[in-house]
Amino acid sequence: MHSNLNQKLLFLGNRSAKISELMELKEKRISYSHLSFSASLPFSEEKNTLLIDSNLVPISCEYDYECLKTEFVRLIQNNQLNSSFQLIIGDPSEVLYQAFCCALLETQLYTQRSFHEIHLWLYPMGMTSLDIRKELAQFIYKLKKNDTQVLLLRKQYNQAIAILTSFLTQIQTHSIYELEEDLDGLEFLIGKQSTHLING
Repeated sequence: MHSNLNQKLLFLGNRSAKISELMELKEKRISYSHLSFSASLPFSEEKNTLLIDSNLVPISCEYDYECLKTEFVRLIQNNQLNSSFQLIIGDPSEVLYQAFCCALLETQLYTQRSFHEIHLWLYPMGMTSLDIRKELAQFIYKLKKNDTQVLLLRKQYNQAIAILTSFLTQIQTHSIYELEEDLDGLEFLIGKQSTHLING
């Protein structure tokens, strides 16, 4: 794989973290980061934490969109959290996913930086995605308004892992149209389609 993608691939959220573990990325020499949420034990005095790669960051937040977004903005502004990713993979129905991505959009206002990351969504599963359809619609609208490219992967774990592996292998040299055609279950959702997904 082209080194341009090194350290710029983020598995965002708890579901994508599980998938990244099953993909054996280190053996494939694919460099990546991951960000997930860990709740403290009930009745304990410990705080909830964010797991950023191998670092635990205590936060004064429950699993709440507004609080998490504010925390992410603070961490990004203080350079405690990387915000330069080319590809973000995760389940958009996870509050953590929405909070981080909206924090990226918000920090653009403060820093006047433009982020051009591409999102690859794992198809939302279960009742959680049904319960937050309104929030998901608002989230999609924000991304669409900012011309963010979003791809959707409509497969379960085993198939998703195989497709993601192929995707990460081909992303540097194939256009979005070729990948959509070759990888069954992968489809373009929103954003401006570019000739190549990652600019090398």
